[in-house]
Amino acid sequence: MTNYQRHNYGQTVPQMPQQSPMQQPAVPQAPAMQRPKQPAQPPHPPMQQLQRPQMVSSGQFKLPLIPSVAPRIYLPRGTSLVVEGGGMRGFYGAGVLDAFMDAGLMFPYIAAVSAGSANVLSYISGQRGRNRLVVEHLVNDSRYMSMRNFIKKGSYFDFDFIFKTVPQEYLFFDHQSFARTQTRLLTGALDCRKGRTIWYEKAWLEPDFMPTIASCSIPLLSQVVRYDERDLLDGGILDPIPIEKSIADRNHFHVVILTQDASYHKTATKLGPLFMMAYHRRFPHLCWALEERHNAYNRQVARAEQLEREGRALIIRPREPLHISRVESNPQKLLPLYDQGHADGTTAVVRLRQLFRLPY
Repeated sequence: MTNYQRHNYGQTVPQMPQQSPMQQPAVPQAPAMQRPKQPAQPPHPPMQQLQRPQMVSSGQFKLPLIPSVAPRIYLPRGTSLVVEGGGMRGFYGAGVLDAFMDAGLMFPYIAAVSAGSANVLSYISGQRGRNRLVVEHLVNDSRYMSMRNFIKKGSYFDFDFIFKTVPQEYLFFDHQSFARTQTRLLTGALDCRKGRTIWYEKAWLEPDFMPTIASCSIPLLSQVVRYDERDLLDGGILDPIPIEKSIADRNHFHVVILTQDASYHKTATKLGPLFMMAYHRRFPHLCWALEERHNAYNRQVARAEQLEREGRALIIRPREPLHISRVESNPQKLLPLYDQGHADGTTAVVRLRQLFRLPY
């Protein structure tokens, strides 16, 4: 691959060829804030009504078919959505995203990593409640995640089941609506050989969502993903909260979804010896990145908090510490987490309406 944009925060894979953009419909303008001047950018293509493909019927799937709904309001250009992963704690963010869909809101720019990169797929396809059905019916299936998977396939999560079997047999995913939604989605995955995050544009994800799978691949619990002539792992290693990427791409207001409360401070990993045994020979830069992860996390949270104090960010996160592991499979624990995220997201929508004077 050539012509990558090189930055200190990683590399962005250039977009695949697309049709020429058309004029964006008018969007509400944000109130005056202190914002850096931005260069001219091409306009969005117009929003289109999202429709369910005609050949899809509910009888093809084992779970209820959720139709897509078009966003009613795009937030102004320069407004970003930054989504943390957090493993199964990421279903808190899934609740937030459903609250945004309830309000008909869509962001022109989304940067997501790890579990967050998977949860935003249903947000972009406009399928409100799809992630909740995953919690209700699928997370406790041993094919979704289990030690059995780890022993048989080398990965605790069976990504073939999650990204192929589920959308083909269990829970409809609207690929057409996902492709038509005019938002810039960046999915981060760590290049194990270079120790830096690679950012994949939305056009690179379909049909098999390999960048998303790579971003969700937790070290030690997942195999290294070979894609794009690279060896990739969890996008949340060096960019757990991709606020620095959003800033570098010249966004001026950032909505940040976190999965830990305000008191959380990440400490250095205790798995260093295991990482060295597993990866040092092939991927020494990956070992460095894993040792650096807690510093990256704390720095990026601090940056988001600073921006919020300056009136340039809105952080959405749990009010209390979450006692949920990264591999929690009990729906009775995960559903309240989703509901809490939905309630917090609903509150955030009110704030966004005030900030940007959005219509109801």
